Amino acid sequence: MTIQHPHGAGCNCLAMTAGLFSRRRFLAAGAGAAGLALIMPAMAEAAYAESELMLLSCMDPRLVHDVHEYMAAKQLRGKYSQVVLAGGPVAAVAPALKAWQPAIWENLDATIKLHKIKRVFGLTHIDCGAVKIAYGETAVATPEAERRTHLMVHKAFVAAVKKRHPTLGCESGIMALNGSVEMLAL
Repeated sequence: MTIQHPHGAGCNCLAMTAGLFSRRRFLAAGAGAAGLALIMPAMAEAAYAESELMLLSCMDPRLVHDVHEYMAAKQLRGKYSQVVLAGGPVAAVAPALKAWQPAIWENLDATIKLHKIKRVFGLTHIDCGAVKIAYGETAVATPEAERRTHLMVHKAFVAAVKKRHPTLGCESGIMALNGSVEMLAL
């Protein structure tokens, strides 16, 4: 009987089923895992020094993948920490979401200490439910009103970051529903 298997000839994932997993292979796998466990702390510590920024973005499932793709296109994969919650920067500054703000700022403080970041990137998006919750339907009733609201949020976000950490760089952007990002010069 031939077992169909998607991984290729070098994969041993079916070795136990096929009776091909010898004691020698088991011991070699264990030794490899032990060696990896020894070097993992050093690898994790090195990664902290390579982090460039903290990303604060929204949790909207329509855009989670697009946010990660955008960061990868900017050559930042594995070089940023991320705080994801409704509205992203909206949650950091909106009076209606004040209860969430200590967690955001404490995360930023921890990220500075752990990852030695030099900048923060606040990313909001069009058609955000958190903006409606925080500022009401009229704040997003027209494209012009929505843009004004996002600009207000980003200006307040940059000011709040600079107040807490004057030397930290701060970038802001608005993501469209197609995944494109308009960077803001504030």
